[in-house]
Amino acid sequence: MSSTADIHNPAIDNLIQSSNSKLEWIPNTEITNTIKQRRDYYFCHQTTYSALRRKKGSDNELFQRIILLSLGNDETCTPTFVSEVARVYSLPTSAYKTNNDDFKRYSTLLENRKKLIKGFVKHDGNYCMVANAKFGHYYDQYGFCPMCGILRCSPVWCICGHKKLSDGWTSNNTQLDDFIKKSQMQTNSANEAYLEWIPYDFIKDATLNCIPVELIHLRRNYVIQSFDFARVIFNCAYVISMYDLLLT
Repeated sequence: MSSTADIHNPAIDNLIQSSNSKLEWIPNTEITNTIKQRRDYYFCHQTTYSALRRKKGSDNELFQRIILLSLGNDETCTPTFVSEVARVYSLPTSAYKTNNDDFKRYSTLLENRKKLIKGFVKHDGNYCMVANAKFGHYYDQYGFCPMCGILRCSPVWCICGHKKLSDGWTSNNTQLDDFIKKSQMQTNSANEAYLEWIPYDFIKDATLNCIPVELIHLRRNYVIQSFDFARVIFNCAYVISMYDLLLT
């Protein structure tokens, strides 16, 4: 890995500068324990790594779990390619915020996702986008829009207006999955409330798309037979995590 001072990719430099200090070149000395992952459904089938990043200003060698999304070398990272990466990941976020009445929460959802993207680093000759490890959930939970190609912020709707239920998640309970998906299928616009499966670490570290959040524990033998439960959620416009609700 090269030092930050040795990095010279004009296209990525321009993207970082356009972010108004929201993105940065990350010194490779802060990155350790890189492990190649086997997933291949990221944008352009990116090679991905799990890794640790030393937290800034830490005297106790505290680390944060991250992922590195490889973009390629200087030959690959042309202005055209980096521009497409920026479009797919809606970077810088300020350029993609919208007051679209058809998706009123979009700016908030995008802003929350943006907090997980930290910047770029050069690893083994390739430039990588650096993101909090929780960013990987966006691939599983929401996926890329099959119409416009961008990474979505919703398991149902894209900002382009296309509706498609994500199938990259599961609660490992068929009845619960069907219940959640039924609430999603019933929506006619992105502004209507629906249920969503949310990984527990999103709640643990307060990085949910929506607040407030309420956890409701269900017994293992609980069978959903009434939509009173659903109406309470819809009326309050809560997105409720279903992580391990069947534990007790």
